[in-house]
Amino acid sequence: MKTKTISFLMPGGGGSPSGGVKVIFEQANMLAQDGYEVHIIYPVHTFIRRITLRNVVGTLKRYMLGFWHEAYKAKWFNLDPTIKEHKVFSLKYKNVPKTQFYCATSLETSYFLNNYPISSEDKLYYIQGYETWNVPEPYTSNSYKFQMKKIAIAPYLLEKIRSVGEDAVYIPNGFSFTEFGLDIPIENRNPHIAMMLYSSNNDIKRCSDSIAALKNVKDKISDLKVIMFGIPERPKDLPEWFEYYQTPDRKTLRKLYNSAAIFVAASRTEGMALPPAEAFICGCALCCTDIGGFGVYAIKDKTALVSPVFDIEKLASNIENLMSNVEKRISFAKAGNCLMQEYTWENAYKKFVSLLK
Repeated sequence: MKTKTISFLMPGGGGSPSGGVKVIFEQANMLAQDGYEVHIIYPVHTFIRRITLRNVVGTLKRYMLGFWHEAYKAKWFNLDPTIKEHKVFSLKYKNVPKTQFYCATSLETSYFLNNYPISSEDKLYYIQGYETWNVPEPYTSNSYKFQMKKIAIAPYLLEKIRSVGEDAVYIPNGFSFTEFGLDIPIENRNPHIAMMLYSSNNDIKRCSDSIAALKNVKDKISDLKVIMFGIPERPKDLPEWFEYYQTPDRKTLRKLYNSAAIFVAASRTEGMALPPAEAFICGCALCCTDIGGFGVYAIKDKTALVSPVFDIEKLASNIENLMSNVEKRISFAKAGNCLMQEYTWENAYKKFVSLLK
């Protein structure tokens, strides 16, 4: 029987850890283990609008660095050794390996895939967020009209797609329950330890709001301790009572999650964010913003206390509420942990691979 082949079209290099990239890598690994020939394509650029001189110079620089130092390869993730990684200048059809299936993994990559001279049945579009930050509307909603098999990772994205008269298969992200798990009983945790992700992309992640809210809580709960992790170096103006871990390995991250009582997230938009869900699996309760990307698992007043985007005072009040009410915090953490058990990679893969038949 002929081996099935598939190429994943990435929005850029895979050198830096990213939730959206991790989701694609997980699916790619399972396909490879299932006998598929898998290719991952990293373009130097994915311009779908006007190209400027500045863009061209930056693109050439990235191409040279990525080519000579293989910075585009995903050394932070254990990809199946049979998977082939490719660096290309752009995602034009002439530049990519010729495979049976192609999967766009972002807004920009969908525009390239839309022009490939292949059957729409062999085109997939993995929609992992309402991507309006790099290009304005109507680029995003127009991409949902492309003739491809569409995948939505959250119900609110499914609604966005349906609002333009199209449909998609709902495939929420999966999680590894060997990589993450409950090691320290929820009841035994110091309720005054919070945890958060730090990202330099403040416009989307709104880490400054989480930090401001936690500073407000510190005024009322003097022994508050915050554990923060991220890819960038420790922010220079971060208070000393914030512990910071730069790019912790998975074993360390699991330990950190298990040492915290509450996870805090203030994003203004997400697809289906991984860190809060990982925190649930490890026994944290959740205080977060009321957005669709958290809504898959942040069930208001059951698994999480939610607040409006940008509302620092309400976020702080929610954190203080859970820290002061031990029974509520334990109840939320247990409910969140229970909810997450259904979100396995096995379930996500079954739905994804069914689209290739």
